Amino acid sequence: MRGMGHSVDWRFDDVMAEEIRRMDRAQRHQAAFFALRRLQAPLMGIRMPEEWGVDPAAVENLLQQGAVRLDGEPDHAFQQALDRLSQAPLFESEVDPELAESFQLEAISWWMLVGEALGEMSEAQTDTIVVRARELADYLDEYMDGTLTVVAGEEGRERYLANVPDSLRSYGVGYFATRNLEVERRCHGEILGAPGGACMPISALGHELLVLCDDYSRELVAALRTFPHGSEPAP
Repeated sequence: MRGMGHSVDWRFDDVMAEEIRRMDRAQRHQAAFFALRRLQAPLMGIRMPEEWGVDPAAVENLLQQGAVRLDGEPDHAFQQALDRLSQAPLFESEVDPELAESFQLEAISWWMLVGEALGEMSEAQTDTIVVRARELADYLDEYMDGTLTVVAGEEGRERYLANVPDSLRSYGVGYFATRNLEVERRCHGEILGAPGGACMPISALGHELLVLCDDYSRELVAALRTFPHGSEPAP
């Protein structure tokens, strides 16, 4: 089920773009981190194809190291984790991903971009990651709309869309795209409002934001598992 209207450009909304422009480098890094956190569960909760040769321990190490230091500065341990993951055969082959696999590939790609952006994390790099999280959420909504497969929780998703504020309804998108925008707005608002440049993810309020991102991410995985090749949990 999708919203109504499409009166506001949800990909390149001026208000949300202005939030990123107001952030300093460390804040932009945190915004990118939260966007990737919303895509984390597909990496951890769904088994990747064996032919990709991706070591689950390497993925887990990357996610752990990526969450340790969030100031946007170069980080040797994080870079080592990226290098370890990049040795997988996946990076030397062409793949035709299924639905869940496309989410995994995107998440890995944007973690690689974060590694390249350390010490810089420009507005454009941050915007690229944040917007892609929006597009993936909308992609899932479109996929669900175009299939006869029933995804559990439909009534709850419909109630959510029926009761969201007009500021979110105006984007005219479906459940996952709307939820992603809602969580994104909360994260960016708290990042900009944190006193003294506090690192949001390691603060008490930042922990609340992590819970919001993780709750959304788990819903994402539950939907992805409904479809072929998205049902087998990771070990």
